[in-house]
Amino acid sequence: YSYLYEPGTSLSHDSNYIMAPLVGLALALLSVGGTPGAGHIGRFRGGGDRITKVKSDEDVMLFPTLSRQVEPSSGSGGVAEWDVAIHGWIFEPEHTSLRRRAFIKFLRKVLDLDENEEASEILERRLRPFLYDNERGKSLTVELLTDQLSGDCSDTDEESSNPGDARDDVNPKTRKRMPRSGRDGHFKGTFRISDTDFNSCHAGDTCSLSLRLVQPKQRDGDNDGRSKPNKKRRRMWKRRVALENRVFTGTTYLLPPVGLSVISDIDDTIKQSCVLDKKELMRNTFLQEFKPVPGMSQLYQSWSKRGAAFHFVSSSPFQLYRELHAFLERESFPLGSFHLKQIRAKPSAVLNLLSDPFERKCSTIGSIIDAYPTRTFVLVGDTGEKDPEVYGEIYRRYPNQIWRVYLRDAGEQSTERRFDAAFADVPPDIWTVFQDASEISLPEESTCR
Repeated sequence: YSYLYEPGTSLSHDSNYIMAPLVGLALALLSVGGTPGAGHIGRFRGGGDRITKVKSDEDVMLFPTLSRQVEPSSGSGGVAEWDVAIHGWIFEPEHTSLRRRAFIKFLRKVLDLDENEEASEILERRLRPFLYDNERGKSLTVELLTDQLSGDCSDTDEESSNPGDARDDVNPKTRKRMPRSGRDGHFKGTFRISDTDFNSCHAGDTCSLSLRLVQPKQRDGDNDGRSKPNKKRRRMWKRRVALENRVFTGTTYLLPPVGLSVISDIDDTIKQSCVLDKKELMRNTFLQEFKPVPGMSQLYQSWSKRGAAFHFVSSSPFQLYRELHAFLERESFPLGSFHLKQIRAKPSAVLNLLSDPFERKCSTIGSIIDAYPTRTFVLVGDTGEKDPEVYGEIYRRYPNQIWRVYLRDAGEQSTERRFDAAFADVPPDIWTVFQDASEISLPEESTCR
């Protein structure tokens, strides 16, 4: 992880400044059980005695997460601690054309694709993650190293240039086996890390900490008692070490318990999607470069300068994460945590893009607010689907934490009767429907409840 702290800020108790430190996360595969030198990487037992393994042709994608500060545990000496969240997806990239042909056949029927569209680079790029073969029941043991600092902040010994070199000073808290991946290949876990493990630099320094693989040392018995391993054993050992050196990077945000958070929808809120026209929505999703809603990037930038952190909650699937992340970067939106929809990669699952998002969004947003009961939240969405109903329900559940609700007018369904029902028992000064981003702005902080 690379933790970037602004000068003059504290990790623990700065209630007036929202830290959105970019925390670069790197996870590495380590062997789990099995016979050393047997060439099995990440082995574990699952489903009775069946042995599974993380294979060399499998890959891992890590998603931006939120990490929260928790009360000190009994053994922490009163030092504040953090639950550092991990959310990953393990899959095997699909290189055959069979599944692609099935998706193309499906999209041809739904979207009336012509030959040029079928061969487009955009479609190929967007479809690729939907073709991945999810790996269920896989467990990764990962190493989170918090003893490396960059630049003048470092008080550790000089680092090895080889990220796989063995280390004897590994904090046992930073090695952990993740829960097994589900049917969709996703896995989630947390590390409990103390405040002092992160903030090892002096106040005002910008500190960078990293995660890298600590390569397991070869142990006695790795060669089955032979004084010299034969060539086959040496090749297997080298292959196992090479695979164990694989490193995967991601991002988490150390979000303090007090501050301002913006929970934002994506489709038709910051990205033009035409959700009300299902065919157009599918074309914009798979055939067109993503286009921003005018003015929203500048609006979010202005809020970011006031210290707001951002959490993107959308019905878009995690298969589109890289494309959405690239869109935010290209259009200069502030980055933040992603809370997308988990679907299995098959043609029929694409129709889940069109399903009712009410329950999932309420649950996802509720879990964020529950994790940060002393933060203040602004909800931003649009009138195209269920955002008015979702945000009205969220306000009724958390009236003391929702500061404002802003809804972009997406057209047809913007009726007074609908809003009266959606925002029943919600004070009228809390919610606003706008057509242009220039129409809204955050009130002065003194009005925040």
